[in-house]
Amino acid sequence: MKTSVDCLPCYLSQALRVARICSVDADSQHAVVSAVAALLSDIDMNKTPPANAIRIYGAIARITGCPDPYLQKKQLSNEQALEILPGLREEIRRAGNPLRAALYFATAGNIIDYGAAEKFDIEAALDRGRTNVPVLDHTDQFLEKISGLKKNAQVLYLADNCGEIAYDLLVLECLKEYGFDLTVAVKSGPIINDALVEDAISCGIGSVAAVIGNGTACPGTPLAECSAEFIRHFQEADLVISKGQGNFETLSEIDRQIFFFLTVKCPVVGRHIAELAGKDPADLPGCGETVVYFSGNTTK
Repeated sequence: MKTSVDCLPCYLSQALRVARICSVDADSQHAVVSAVAALLSDIDMNKTPPANAIRIYGAIARITGCPDPYLQKKQLSNEQALEILPGLREEIRRAGNPLRAALYFATAGNIIDYGAAEKFDIEAALDRGRTNVPVLDHTDQFLEKISGLKKNAQVLYLADNCGEIAYDLLVLECLKEYGFDLTVAVKSGPIINDALVEDAISCGIGSVAAVIGNGTACPGTPLAECSAEFIRHFQEADLVISKGQGNFETLSEIDRQIFFFLTVKCPVVGRHIAELAGKDPADLPGCGETVVYFSGNTTK
């Protein structure tokens, strides 16, 4: 997915929001916004929005001296999700199809995205996960794919944000029961509220899966900049599951079968999904719709 002109004011908004989180003075806030505005003048519109965000957030960190501005919010998101987890786990156990229920909860959890909004209602999102089918729903194809995999099949799960990664554990626990070899990939350096290795471990992911960094500090998965270890897992996996909007933006046009689970929080992303899936763009305005999308028109 290429960067849109509509992404540019969003970068500026994010820059000011982060500068204020870092508690820098007005002059520093102005310096941050000015630096980001200068970067936007020659931004590569052929790159994905998350790939361009690397330079944006690098400039913010350099000026503010704050490399991980969302650290406290990330820790709080993880703690809050872990408190909710036991109740959700019990609901999933009682569900007619536990894996489907877990997927809907995990997809609803993608609402926790400080790059898209300053606040969100996770309880309301989880309630929608209980009752609302995603606007675009390829879950049946996903379940069919799962049923066709052999024991010890390699499954690569691309995690997204803190808090959300605790809800991902619900899906991973279900997949573990199939006997799959699970690997979860997170970001290798701080970027917005994306999960790092330590977040995955603290949320219990290590109990069911191997955890690796993807080699980048990007709010997505830009394959050209990912580590050799990650690329090996990506190429060899029998199944790739991608969580979140940023991972979708960077991988939506990759020649590989991927199951994308995300909450759409941006009209640009909504239009792109609608175009790929042949949906009416009016169904995807980017206001919190959940999506399960299979990029299945490829050979693997």
